[in-house]
Amino acid sequence: MEKQLYTGQVRTLGESMARSTTEAHAFKIFMDEPPELGGRNGAPSPLDFILAAHAGCLNYMTFFIAKELGIPVTSTEITVRGSLDPAKFAGTDRNVRAGYQSLDVTLLIKSPANADQIAKLKSEVEARCPVSDNLANPTPIHITMKTVA
Repeated sequence: MEKQLYTGQVRTLGESMARSTTEAHAFKIFMDEPPELGGRNGAPSPLDFILAAHAGCLNYMTFFIAKELGIPVTSTEITVRGSLDPAKFAGTDRNVRAGYQSLDVTLLIKSPANADQIAKLKSEVEARCPVSDNLANPTPIHITMKTVA
């Protein structure tokens, strides 16, 4: 039997260099940039959404795996900080990565679990979070660009 794959899809319409609206299922996600990058600072930037997606996925996986392991978790507080050298983005240094050079995550959980249980939970969350996997490993990207009338 063939495995069923989840296929995600979004559609983004750009209204300027810095502002766009993305449709994801029945939801609209607005993105903007700060004024120094040509935006109006009216919404989080695409880079902010990467951090938010990572935190959201870590939250889901923490609760999901904790339930699987029988570890009670009542809440999480997750901070994701990314460090980025803008030189490649700006076109001044092609020898650095365009994206985040590193991400630091602090994941606080409210739970009566002991240290061994937390270590097991952390290990499983690290290994199974899809967004962590996409950020930590190369994912083939195929871009097609066409003109429209």
